[in-house]
Amino acid sequence: MEWNRIGLGKDDMAMYKRVLLRFATIKRLGTITVLAFVASFVGAASYTPQTVPNPKHSDKNNYVCNPDGIISQDDVAYLNRCAAQLETETGVELCVVAIDDIGEYDAFDFTYELFQRWGIGKEGKNTGVLLILVLDSRDIRIMTGGGIEGVLTDAVCNGIIQRDMMPALRKGDYSAGLCRGALRIFEVCTDGAAPEELRNASSVTNRYGYAEADKESEPDMASWICVALCLGVLIVVLWLLNRPKRCPQCGKRQLRKTSSRVLRAATYANAGTGVYTYCCKHCGYKTEKNFVIPRKTRTYVTTSSGMGGRGFGGGGFSGGSFGGGSTFGGGAGGKF
Repeated sequence: MEWNRIGLGKDDMAMYKRVLLRFATIKRLGTITVLAFVASFVGAASYTPQTVPNPKHSDKNNYVCNPDGIISQDDVAYLNRCAAQLETETGVELCVVAIDDIGEYDAFDFTYELFQRWGIGKEGKNTGVLLILVLDSRDIRIMTGGGIEGVLTDAVCNGIIQRDMMPALRKGDYSAGLCRGALRIFEVCTDGAAPEELRNASSVTNRYGYAEADKESEPDMASWICVALCLGVLIVVLWLLNRPKRCPQCGKRQLRKTSSRVLRAATYANAGTGVYTYCCKHCGYKTEKNFVIPRKTRTYVTTSSGMGGRGFGGGGFSGGSFGGGSTFGGGAGGKF
């Protein structure tokens, strides 16, 4: 026997085997404990703005950060094409982020820090957009750069989230929700009546169609009373504004506005200017007064036929970064 060759007795050999067995048991338990600790640490890990991987570092044509596989690969490709075409046609940088958990971070603070850290949007123009989904806290946010807030206003961003994205997100179809949100952002920024700094876009095909009926509510009596009072005040104000003014030449209250003309038309980016002409019916005195034309705003209507389609082309490779833009924290957010 082996124990006879090394000079051990049976009792010594039995003790030796018990020691080896105990050591092996301790080793297995230690390994299991370490693995369990590592697994629990990895499972509990949450992202910070410093640890979210920047998609531009691996490929300059990447606009989507999807480290946890929340978005399907087909939809990642679609979102990348959508964002690339948006940047080509308008200069707007759209970044889409989908992550599992941000720990104790507030969603707004996290989004703001990530936007500033990555510098989404062109430097100086600040026309960047960050669309972010956090699965654990069920947060969805759109944050805009300072240079695009006149197009993607807070109200518009809220409408995109509530009307375009929420139906799919609440069903657990996160890919569809993000694609619909990105598409609507694309459409707003490339609208035929878009601001002067954004160029018009061509028609393309959407991967997701949907129908969302508007909710109707019946106004109560208090609402009607409020409307009536507002109309009454409006009538009085209009009468005061439109009654003849006192003529500086003859002193009679016969000075009326006779015509107006536009000097510079308003756009979605800038206000316009015009001039009013006043004439006194008593003495013929004439004068002019400049006025400001408010810049245009958009109105969005949800229809039962769904939204029109868009489809996007491809691109090349090599790493890069976003353009160095910044944000004032504009946009909107919600829970799905």
